[in-house]
Amino acid sequence: MKATAPAVHPEVRAVADALVAALGDDLRALLWHGSYARGEAKPDSDHDLIIILRRVDDDVLLRLREVFRGRANWSTFVQTEAELRQYPPTGRLQFHFGQVPLFGDFEAPPWTLENLLADLRNLAHEISFQCRLRLLHKQPEIEPVDQRLAGFQGYRNMLMLHYAAKWAVLALKARALMTDGEYPVTLAELRERLEYPEDLEVVDLVDRWAELSPQYDADYTPLALQLDAFARRLVAGLPEAEG
Repeated sequence: MKATAPAVHPEVRAVADALVAALGDDLRALLWHGSYARGEAKPDSDHDLIIILRRVDDDVLLRLREVFRGRANWSTFVQTEAELRQYPPTGRLQFHFGQVPLFGDFEAPPWTLENLLADLRNLAHEISFQCRLRLLHKQPEIEPVDQRLAGFQGYRNMLMLHYAAKWAVLALKARALMTDGEYPVTLAELRERLEYPEDLEVVDLVDRWAELSPQYDADYTPLALQLDAFARRLVAGLPEAEG
């Protein structure tokens, strides 16, 4: 059974109303997505919003900034309709699955089997790049903005490996859509579609990150190797790219 979308979070509704008021006719559509929209938010989750504009200039961007000034834990994707028509063949699934329309409407960039393959190759590349970079060359650390993460010695590296784990889950969802034509929006739906323990372990990494990640604080090598192995398996199961 598919999960129903949760009620719109009060902070999300407040931002949506403020954007409608601030942008007026320059705003085409607002789409709520991410873990809150899927009913899977964790204590450290961001609010995620897709903002589609009719036009963009310095004034529009500055009005957008004013809406978000002083608001923590937000992540927004901002594009105009014209920019979306130039959108690359990856990342299109976010406009079709797992999002809740809050305002307006627009024609989402279409996806095809070729788009899905491009998505999977791109995700595998990004996962491997981050894992191998951090295995070979430990990156300088930065102070975490969220003090709940202050205990991690390798904050920058763990942050990027967390992103790599999220990309791996996106790849599993895209692969499920490619193989049987149905997209698993939530982690629970995805688990039902997986049979290999290695894939289920990747889902657990994202779902239980706060619980599991401290074990990699001193040495994230096992995590980087696990995710790189996932990327290798993913690519091995795809047809070779033409050209």
